[in-house]
Amino acid sequence: MAGKRDQHRAETVARILTAARDQVAAQGAGMSMRAVAREVGLVSSAIYRYFPSREALLTEMIIESYHHLDERLSRVDGGAEKESGDASPAQRWAALAGALRGWARSVPHEFQLIYGTPLPDYVAPPETVPAAAAVAAHFLEVGAAAQVAGFGDAILTSQMKALVDDGLAAQASGAAAVLAELAALVGFVTLELGGHLVGSADPGDPLFDALVRRQTGTLGLS
Repeated sequence: MAGKRDQHRAETVARILTAARDQVAAQGAGMSMRAVAREVGLVSSAIYRYFPSREALLTEMIIESYHHLDERLSRVDGGAEKESGDASPAQRWAALAGALRGWARSVPHEFQLIYGTPLPDYVAPPETVPAAAAVAAHFLEVGAAAQVAGFGDAILTSQMKALVDDGLAAQASGAAAVLAELAALVGFVTLELGGHLVGSADPGDPLFDALVRRQTGTLGLS
C-alpha cells in the first residue's frame, strides 16, 4: 500500500511541476499556486501538502531545469569524440557554449528560472547549489586545467579552493577564468533573449562565435 501511495505522490508532484512550468512559460513570474492546483485537479489547499510554499515549488522547478541543462550538456560533451580524444578542448568548449545557448533559446522560460529573477525577493536556497555545480562542471572540466593570467588574485584563488579540491584537474586561476567566461555566456544569452541585440548584432551568431573564439583564447584552449 505504501508503495502505491508513494507512486501516487510522485505522479502528482510531476503533474504539479509540469503545470507550474507551463504557467511560467505562458505568464512569466506570475505563477499562481491556486491556478496550478486547478490545472492538476486539486483543491487550492491540497497543493500545499506537496509544496509548502510558492518558493518551495519554484526551487524544485529550478533544480529540475538545471538537470535538463545538465542533460543537454552531457549529450553534447559525452559522445564518441570525447572518448576517442578526437575533439580538442577548444572544440569541446565551443560545443558546450553552443549547447547552452541552444537550450536557452528552445526553453527560454527555463533559462530565466535558472539565471533570471523568477519571483521578486526570491533567493535560491542552498539545495540548488549541487544542480548548478553539475552544469558548471562541464565547463570547468574542459577549460580550467591551465593557469590563466589576470585571474591569480589571492582572494579570488582562495575562493576557488573548493572547486580545485573537488576532484577536477583544475588550477585556481583557470577555474576563476572559466566561471567568468560562463558568466559572459549567460550574459550574452540573456541579452539575446531579451531582444537587446536587435538593431546592433542581430542575428547574434557572428557575435556569439567571436565571443567563443575569444574565450578559448583567454583560457588557452586549442
